[in-house]
Amino acid sequence: MTYSTYPADPDGQTADPFRNLDPAPQTRSTLVIDPGPDARDERVDPPPLTLEDIAERQHEAFGGPKVGAAFFGVLLAAATGTLLIAALVVADAALGLGVIPDPWASGGIGPLDAVAVGWVVVGLLLAFVLVAAYCGGYVAGRMARFSGIAQGLAVWVWAIVLLVAAGVAAVLLDGRYGLAAAAGALPTLPVPDGSLVLAGIVAAVAVAVVALGGAVLGGVVGVRYHRRVDRVGTEG
Repeated sequence: MTYSTYPADPDGQTADPFRNLDPAPQTRSTLVIDPGPDARDERVDPPPLTLEDIAERQHEAFGGPKVGAAFFGVLLAAATGTLLIAALVVADAALGLGVIPDPWASGGIGPLDAVAVGWVVVGLLLAFVLVAAYCGGYVAGRMARFSGIAQGLAVWVWAIVLLVAAGVAAVLLDGRYGLAAAAGALPTLPVPDGSLVLAGIVAAVAVAVVALGGAVLGGVVGVRYHRRVDRVGTEG
């Protein structure tokens, strides 16, 4: 069996088998326009957010020092320091050591002479400052959730402001309450009178540095607690 072929009519541009159709189909060229690479619809799902991405976004929105959190932190630091010093005074009175308030005036304790006992008391006081500042920075970091170093610095600045305010108040109220005489009962450094100012400056700087280090460390640790919580929430 053979089939006949129906070549297209080049004049009419219509294939022979379809001549009887009304209207007859026409063959013509088709214009194809390439929209270009910019017009193509290339929809790609964005990659899922990681824990670091989420923490970065939250830090941009809520990071930085928080004055309120630092204020509550310095209140806790003051309370902690007061309790530690009170415990030291109570222990001194209970044991009958007699090294408070002037440890260098004592006759020594066991193998330690009066000078050694005095430096031990100074070391304990610096340790109390470190612990108190750490607790204050930790509370500020836990409350603020971000920027642990900034929260620790804010606690330290609050402490400086409150100490300056307390000093000004003591000067203003000295004539009425005799605060200077009461301050004279505090432990003093065993240095000559000519070097007393320099020794006081060194002691103040040492306390400030220890307090700053403790507050910053506490703020960093307090913020890390929230990062651990975030990891647990995203692990599934």
